[in-house]
Amino acid sequence: MVSLIAALVSLVAVGVFGVFGMRTLADSTVGRLAEGQMITVPTERLPYTATALIGIVDEDGHLTSVAVGVLEPDGVGGSLVSFSPSADAGSGSTGSLAPLNAVLQVKGPTAFREEAERLTGLSFDVIEILDQRRFVQLVTPLGDLPATLPIALYDESTGEQWPAGESTLSSASAARALTARDSTIADWYLDPGRAAVWQAVIDRVGAGVGSVAPVASDQDLPQITTLDEFFKRLFAASVQFRSIGFIVLDDERIADQLPAALAGAFGPDTVESVVVHERSETLLVLASIAPSRLGAPLDAPTVRLVGGYDDAELEGMDLNRADLLQICLDRLLFAQTNVVSVSDHLGAGAPEITQIRVADPSIVEAVVELYGDVCGATEVSVADVVVDGVDIEIELGRVFLDEFRGD
Repeated sequence: MVSLIAALVSLVAVGVFGVFGMRTLADSTVGRLAEGQMITVPTERLPYTATALIGIVDEDGHLTSVAVGVLEPDGVGGSLVSFSPSADAGSGSTGSLAPLNAVLQVKGPTAFREEAERLTGLSFDVIEILDQRRFVQLVTPLGDLPATLPIALYDESTGEQWPAGESTLSSASAARALTARDSTIADWYLDPGRAAVWQAVIDRVGAGVGSVAPVASDQDLPQITTLDEFFKRLFAASVQFRSIGFIVLDDERIADQLPAALAGAFGPDTVESVVVHERSETLLVLASIAPSRLGAPLDAPTVRLVGGYDDAELEGMDLNRADLLQICLDRLLFAQTNVVSVSDHLGAGAPEITQIRVADPSIVEAVVELYGDVCGATEVSVADVVVDGVDIEIELGRVFLDEFRGD
């Protein structure tokens, strides 16, 4: 913890040269323009992945679930990531809260899309808000869904209950469970149960259903314009599911930072609740599965973070590979960095010293000043291969692990 604080303090206290360095980095666009420039090193590009934003609403139009789907580059299978409908679109980083469910309720679908893009950083090929009937239509091909609910779900409008534990849900029952609401408790209490319904859907996909074939290259993937087509491709091969964790905001902060226009969006008798997804966890997941779809909103360099630790190297540490990547992401975000790609290559072999490779030779000095030891002692060099859209690649070294080992 002392090392982390020291690292963050050193980033704040960069002084005049640090300001100059940040301007130098902001002016560099070699990585972002690599494929269109006359350069003398080989270039690569991040794979294209199709994306979908899915909102689930109950019979009154109240948002109860948010999910992001990402296809594999070959167009079949992929990932589904669930977010809390109570999540603040700004990840708690601004002085004004914008929970997704209240935004949809008060401002409508367009504002919901914009705030979901702000939360995730992604652009989307398909966006659809589903009611129960539409959800049933999409998942019925999977048949009944064996589910394990970590909590009981209760819907106050119908009185229907789903007890905690193992059960088998029909597609219609799954839709009702996913849209269950209870205004007498904070909405986030129900999120683990809703995530379990999504997990049941993904588990039922197994190795894949249907007959959609993969494409030879991501460049051969036809443009996807409907959620029906997206789900056919997603369900055609195995799918990974992840539910993003959250931090519950206290009543005082909600009262202070929730705009009057969004307060009481669901009536005066509904418990007000807002949660925050940590930006570093959101990036860890989405930059791993959809790197080519992440935007770079800051006037700052774009970064690809790479890890190659073996689990044996972490033996005796209270951290896993994802934890280490997220810690480094937190530091990079504090340094006002656009992280657009994260790659974790299990057992690929981490270098001894953290390696920073830059696309633009003119920014080496600025990178040394601003990122010198942000994730362990580093060596900075000019990249042998430039990745389109990436200014800086950081490959974590074994020296980074020393911060977290016991005495």
